[in-house]
Amino acid sequence: MRLWIIRHGETKGNQAGILRGPSSAGDEITDTGHEQARAMAGRISGGEPRPQAVYASRYRRAQQTARPLAEQLGVPVTVLPGVHEVDCGEWAGEPYSALRQHPERLELGGGELGFRGGESFREIAARFRADVDGLPEQDSALVSHGGIIRIALADLLGLEVREVWRGGEFMLGNTESVVLERLDGVWRLV
Repeated sequence: MRLWIIRHGETKGNQAGILRGPSSAGDEITDTGHEQARAMAGRISGGEPRPQAVYASRYRRAQQTARPLAEQLGVPVTVLPGVHEVDCGEWAGEPYSALRQHPERLELGGGELGFRGGESFREIAARFRADVDGLPEQDSALVSHGGIIRIALADLLGLEVREVWRGGEFMLGNTESVVLERLDGVWRLV
């Protein structure tokens, strides 16, 4: 099984570079975001292999991004409950740059990373993994969100999340994607 994990198209929150968390559930993608979604749909649906199913988070921007791909593939968009944006708690309203400038604020104690007043990285990874591990064995596309994708990829690939976060790995731009393959229950980067 191959899995295309795609970050949603551009939103006004992305333009502003502000962390929003759950309050952004209804945010829509911008005109640029719609263009990005159409371009991504053409790129992914035009290749071989290509997804046979399309999934998205419960947030509006992910579903809007997934729709052009689903239409080109002739399949519905199926919403997954656990792949939505992170609950950034006390970080809500802060600029993205604060994550790089103050990484020590992600320390929750006991070696755990996360967002005070929100979710731990462990909790975030667990809800994403539960949805992904429950997918049928068919090539699929999944539209999600930047922060959760970084944390989830570290988990799925068996990497140390602290190192991935510190090293800036898997920082996807809007509608950028990574492709994973699951063989014998183990995920690997294609």
